[in-house]
This record gives sequence, structure tokens and C-alpha cells, in this order.
Amino acid sequence: MKEDMMLLREIERYLEGEMSGQEKAVFEELRRTHPLINKQVIEHQLFLQQLGSYGQRQSLQAKMDKIHQQLDMPNLRKQAQEATYTAKRISIRRKTITNLAAAACIALVTSLSTIAVIQKAAKNKSTAQYEDVRRVLNNIQRSQTALMNDINSKNKAPVNPGTYGGTGFAVSGNGYIVTNYHVVAGADSVYVQNNKGEAFKAISIFEDISSDLAVLKIADSSFKNQPLPYALKPQSVKVGEEVFTMGYPRDEMVYGKGYISAKTGFNGDTTAYQVSIPVNPGNSGAPLLDSKGDVVGIVTGKQTTSDGIAFAVKSAHLKRLLDEVAKDKGPRKEWSHKSHLEGLNRVDQIKKLEDFVYLVKVYN
Repeated sequence: MKEDMMLLREIERYLEGEMSGQEKAVFEELRRTHPLINKQVIEHQLFLQQLGSYGQRQSLQAKMDKIHQQLDMPNLRKQAQEATYTAKRISIRRKTITNLAAAACIALVTSLSTIAVIQKAAKNKSTAQYEDVRRVLNNIQRSQTALMNDINSKNKAPVNPGTYGGTGFAVSGNGYIVTNYHVVAGADSVYVQNNKGEAFKAISIFEDISSDLAVLKIADSSFKNQPLPYALKPQSVKVGEEVFTMGYPRDEMVYGKGYISAKTGFNGDTTAYQVSIPVNPGNSGAPLLDSKGDVVGIVTGKQTTSDGIAFAVKSAHLKRLLDEVAKDKGPRKEWSHKSHLEGLNRVDQIKKLEDFVYLVKVYN
């Protein structure tokens, strides 16, 4: 037993480095030659390591207990409360930002919707201020004279009055007539009727949507050629210049007098004139003539918000259209001659004009 205690002491001296160099060399030789002693050294070394680890854990635990005892618990609670408050502030801030973003999106959508509504309203308002002047024939009670003309005339349109009506005028002596595109748009058949009540089948041979013009050709062998008494004036007319028109807002021709009130048409349209002249449904496609009897425009529509304000396509656009059609065996260039109406009084001018202005009847 005593020997065991002495050996244990020597092992501890060895492991703790207390032996001299010579003692250490002798002890290591002893470990090498005695396996049991070597085993005891290893086991004791492991025991000391475990004991050291346990001691370190105990020391650490004691230090932690001491720290916990020294801590001010109210401060901890205060810090915890502050942390909670900060977290709430961050959460509230995030919610606020989210709400603001949502509100901004709603405001943006609302603004865009409002702009779209305003633009649509402005467009609708603009459209409402302009009205083409073709007439709905189905809603018009035909006159006794017109009915009698239909019965007595060999050349007549179908018995029913048609869908739409407008006005057209001759641009050549061989059966070419100009009217508005919106008068004949979508037509199944078209008839033109002169002031005598004679009706002739016509076909649309050229349409220009941009200028709202259409060229018709009378497709009837009974039609008789006759030279035009008027000319086409492509030059611009001056503001204040007197003009007149002849059209079919009724089943008989109606004369209207006025003047050029602006060099541009509806909404500043440079292809048209603004004219102070009375027009009504049925005047679409009527010729606008100056005091000499030259054609200076074609009536297209009127302004609904003001009485007596009409619009007419300038004759320069009609001339370009006729030049284009003439390339393909269209109307002869009879509009370039001098007007035969110059110098005549208005009554005589109208008398010569009325044979060349037609009621256009459209059947859909």
C-alpha cells in the first residue's frame, strides 16, 4: 500500500514536470519496461484531465452566478421594454410605409383613371360639338311632290325612301359626282336624284376617308351628258368672302348664303374652312361656291354648340382627288375652264346650277 502511494506520488511529479532530467529518464525507462506502471500513468493522466475539466466548469459556473447576482434586474427589464418598444416602432414604421405605398398606388391609379375619364369626356365633348349633316331618310315624311315624281318618272329609285341622304354635285359632264365619304360609307346601293325627280343608279369609284370625300359614277344609260357651267377654284379664299351653297336637307333643293369665317375647320383643321352659313341634315356633300360661281369647298358638317357655324373641305383637296381619279379614265378635267356663272345675278346662277346638284340616296 505504501509502495502504491509512493508510485502515485512519483507519477504526479512526472506528469506535473517536477522531476529532474535524470529522474525523468529513469521513470520513462521504468514505464517502458513495466507495462502496468505505464498503464497507471495513462489512467492517472486521464483522471487529472477530467478533474481539471470539472474544476473549470465549476469555476465558470461560479463566475456566472456571481455575474448574475451583480446584475441589476430592473435595468434588464427596462432594456427589454426598450427593445420591445423599438421593435414595435419598427413594425409600426413598416406598416406606415406599407400603408403609404398602398395609398400612393391608389392615388396613382385614381389619377390615371381620372385623366382617362377627362380625356374620354373631352373627346366625347369634342365629338359632340361636331356633327355631320347627312340625314336619316327613314325618319322623314316624304312630300307629295316627291311621291308624285316617283310615280311619273321613268327613272326612279326604289320605292322605300332609303337609309341616308346627302348632297352631291357634278364634277364632269359625263356623270361623275362628288359627295362626302360619310354619306355613302357602307352603302349597298346608291342613287342620285336631280331637281326634276329623276333618279339614276350610281356607284362609288373612289373614296378618301382622310378628306371625307367620295367620287360617284352614274351607271345609267339614260343619263345625258351636259357641260359644267362652273369651275373649281383650288386657291384659298379670304376670311369674310361671301359664299353660298345648294343642297338637299329636304326633298327639294334649298339655297343658303353666308361667308368664310375662318381659314381652318373644326379644331383647327387646315384642310377645311369654317363657314358662317345655315346647314341642316342633308347638306353633307353640297358645293360651297363664291360670288363668281366657282366651287371653293364641299360642306361636311356643322358645330352643334353654335347655330350657323359649318365646315367645308377646301376645293384644293377635291382637285387633288380628281387628278388622281382622272389618271384611270376618270372624269374629264372640265373644272379647269372659266366659270360661265360670273357676272350673273344670284337667281340666274342658281337656275344654271340646280341641274348639277343632286340628292344622294343611300341604301344599306
